[in-house]
Amino acid sequence: MQVLRRYSWLWIALLLVTVASIIMLSLANTRSALTKATWIWDAKQMETQTDEMIEFAEKNDINLIYLHVEPAAVAPQTYRTFNERANQAGIKVEALGGDPNWALTANRQSIDDLISWVKAFNRSAKSDERFSGIHVDIEPYLLPEWKEDQEEIVRQWLKNVSYLAAETKKDTDLAVGADLPFWIDSVNVPGSDEKVSNWMVQRLDSITLMAYRNQALGQNGIVEIVEKIVDDANVHKKGSVIVGVNIMETMEGAHVSFYEEGTEEMNNQLAILQEELSNNPAFAGSAIHDYESWKHASQREGQL
Repeated sequence: MQVLRRYSWLWIALLLVTVASIIMLSLANTRSALTKATWIWDAKQMETQTDEMIEFAEKNDINLIYLHVEPAAVAPQTYRTFNERANQAGIKVEALGGDPNWALTANRQSIDDLISWVKAFNRSAKSDERFSGIHVDIEPYLLPEWKEDQEEIVRQWLKNVSYLAAETKKDTDLAVGADLPFWIDSVNVPGSDEKVSNWMVQRLDSITLMAYRNQALGQNGIVEIVEKIVDDANVHKKGSVIVGVNIMETMEGAHVSFYEEGTEEMNNQLAILQEELSNNPAFAGSAIHDYESWKHASQREGQL
């Protein structure tokens, strides 16, 4: 009987260790599956700094880059080289473009130009040199017309986003995403009670909320200002909301950037954010704006 008890306890211990290992592996897989993105606006840096940029991305666990497309200033081969290096490091690259005027249907040609350029680029590139998606930063609320006739601007903006999504998806598997302000759930689709945030989630593969605050918790913290959009998105699409923070120096107030707090505190707050939103199917990860500011912050800290 004592031998049987001894073996019973041994099996229980083994079972507990196995269960714990499965749980830890599951958590690790969940963490690794989350997006950690950044924006690169100055694409000309790739001409001399591709290795440095990829090394920075690897060091900081970045797995998605929004890379600004500048066809007139940067040669296709430079993009091919960068994308290849990124893909070898397990980093996806999405072609970044946008302007407030892209919200106006009269300027739809600019959207067409971006889509056409990316598709042509991908057709001529090897599989590991291609962009994985198109990401837009339009921000129509910066237009003077937004204050004059917001409903009309929103109506045109949504038409252009519909066009962007439909045209991008024709004959491709490119992902389509967009930057949005955290308050976009306060804006309705014209003639409807539907929130623009919900409308975007249902039509795009992902949205990146510009939730520029320097604390995760508390009043007016990151969690508070994004949780309604994330909750609503849970119903519509898994992995559709990326939460963006800022480390750029700004005149808008210290609370909208981690510029003064630094990268360690930013990472601490992002860890809290991840923990707080971990049970939300729509939560896809985080993004840091932007590469240049993040790199400079890291360099400043290294000199202290």
